[in-house]
Amino acid sequence: MSESENTSVVVITVAVMLAVVMQVLDLTIVNVALTYMRGSLQANSDQITWVLTSYMIANVILLPLTGLLVERYGQRTVILWSVAGFVVASALCGQAHSLPEIVLWRLLQGTFGASLAPVGQTIMLHAYPARKRGQAMAILGMGIMLGPILGPTLGGWLTDTLSWRWVFYVNIPFGILAFLLLQAVPNIGRSDHPRPVDWLGFALMALGFGALQGVLSLGNEDDWFSSHTIIILSLVSVLGLLFFVWRSLSVEHPVVNLRLLKDANLSLGSAGIGIFGLALFGAMVILPIMLEDFLHYEAFTTGLVMAPQGIGAMLAMLIAGRLLAHNVNPRNIVLLGIFFGALGSWYTTKYNLDINMAWVIWPSFIRGLGLGLVSIPLFTLAFSTIDKKDQAEGSGIFNLMRTLGGSIGIAIVSTVMTEGRQMGWNQMGGHINPFNPAFHRFIAAMGMGESPRAWQVLGNLVVLPQAGMRGVLDALILAFYSFLVLIPLVLLLRRPPEPAEEGEASGH
Repeated sequence: MSESENTSVVVITVAVMLAVVMQVLDLTIVNVALTYMRGSLQANSDQITWVLTSYMIANVILLPLTGLLVERYGQRTVILWSVAGFVVASALCGQAHSLPEIVLWRLLQGTFGASLAPVGQTIMLHAYPARKRGQAMAILGMGIMLGPILGPTLGGWLTDTLSWRWVFYVNIPFGILAFLLLQAVPNIGRSDHPRPVDWLGFALMALGFGALQGVLSLGNEDDWFSSHTIIILSLVSVLGLLFFVWRSLSVEHPVVNLRLLKDANLSLGSAGIGIFGLALFGAMVILPIMLEDFLHYEAFTTGLVMAPQGIGAMLAMLIAGRLLAHNVNPRNIVLLGIFFGALGSWYTTKYNLDINMAWVIWPSFIRGLGLGLVSIPLFTLAFSTIDKKDQAEGSGIFNLMRTLGGSIGIAIVSTVMTEGRQMGWNQMGGHINPFNPAFHRFIAAMGMGESPRAWQVLGNLVVLPQAGMRGVLDALILAFYSFLVLIPLVLLLRRPPEPAEEGEASGH
């Protein structure tokens, strides 16, 4: 490439990274601030998770439209509108004063943010020659992983020194700079004859995924299928998604081209990134709760001890990019990443209320190495056998599965954590009775005699934190097993033959 072309590629790379980092930063910042938002917005532990899931609802519904939007308006137009809308929605989230209000603005934020990652990936794929696509995805991946590095630390500092509202306001300078730099992106991808929008298919998709997100978000609070609301939402979700699949396979121009899933690598890679999303987002929700509620860390300290996961991921992505550039089999890199991810997660299953910071930092760093080695090579494998003209739609499906996996992960770990805490409370609380000699020794040591307050003190000081920690451990064990489930999927992925790669590179 010439010097001017190299300059253009650098500008495009920085612009895309800023836009994508802005979106990822928002998720990780919000996780750390949830405890503080809960009091300000007068919400309980279950209700405040709507701040996360409302964003994901909009993402899941709008992500599959990425291909259609690019066809109609072009890559540059779509990403510019996405960035502008995301910045405005972030400002509205920052000034929210009630839970319904912030949920509404988070829905708007998720609507505009849905296309940022897939369009950004497609822009990067077009900006770099075929032989450097692995490096391009590694560079973008490092930008994505700046979120886990900057998010918890920056969010903790902003929350402690200013307020939780600044975790949204901080998006404004990032967004303005990204908007200005993205003017350099060529507006390619626009078709003179775009496909007609299948509004019925879109309505069925929105109904199915929206109801599914409702089940995932409300299930834990409403005791799942003992609630008529959850039963109705589940039926609506199943019927909506079934008719959506039927519609997508029966019309010529579906809203989501599910026929692309005939490509084994794309379908297996999308399933893999969904499970990966469960492991990633599940752990990102559990750790701040454990550190702030049970180990009594401040928000800024929580961010600092969580940052090594992002550092490990960024380092691993640098390594992954170099390995891909040297033609190392991506499947081997993913398997190595699964090993590190499982190892770091296994250490977390040994947590207790007496651990020090090192027990949080080093497993997070090791797990981060695994996350970095899995994500980029898995993306490379998923798109290694798909036509370039289908990459925008394929990227939408791929990112849809990542977001959906994260939503399911948050719901599952929240349920497991709540059920584990309740089970621990029931089992340990059963030992607090006047017939237990240990109970009498405890209240004697506390100097309370036979005071009725002894029951409450013992419950609050001993049983409640231990029961809560049991719920956290149950959820962390689930995150550990989710890495192991990835292994058979990765083994089924195939690497394209060498001549096909060379042909593609020469035809680029």
